[in-house]
Amino acid sequence: MLRPKEVCQRLGISYTTLRDYVKRGYIKPVLTGGGWRFREEDVDRLMGLTRARKAVLYARVSSRRGELEGQVRVLEEWARRSNTPGYDVITDIGSDLNEDRRGFKKLPKLAMERGISKIAVKYQNRLTRLGFKTLEELLRALGVEITALSHEDREQRKELVEDLITITPTSQRNSTA
Repeated sequence: MLRPKEVCQRLGISYTTLRDYVKRGYIKPVLTGGGWRFREEDVDRLMGLTRARKAVLYARVSSRRGELEGQVRVLEEWARRSNTPGYDVITDIGSDLNEDRRGFKKLPKLAMERGISKIAVKYQNRLTRLGFKTLEELLRALGVEITALSHEDREQRKELVEDLITITPTSQRNSTA
């Protein structure tokens, strides 16, 4: 019997994802006086399922959390409609020009370590504005497909202006005012 921490380490997932797997019925815990324990054979079976065909639903906004939740709902609905069996949701709040986003940095690592097969985004620029084609080619070489549900992002122009303001040095912004 394995403790949750051991299961998370073997599967390369967070405790939150493990709870989600239990909630979805992917793995059933054995309840003991000390909490959850998992059968080793169940973990091995789950390792095969998660490595075989896993998707990541990636959502990002530059500032408004409400829009982030809306993107996640759209992506989860897509996952249900397309019969995507197992997926993780990764979110970021930050500029698409900033590649130092926590969730964004997880994607290549997940592609290399866990055998994910797909990354779904609502719009291409939710992932990155610059270097999208390069990222797409690198991930394709690792067997990962990027699926953009739509290619038109109505908020893109407003976000681009915000990004330009962010990268313009403060001294330049003050001298033009």
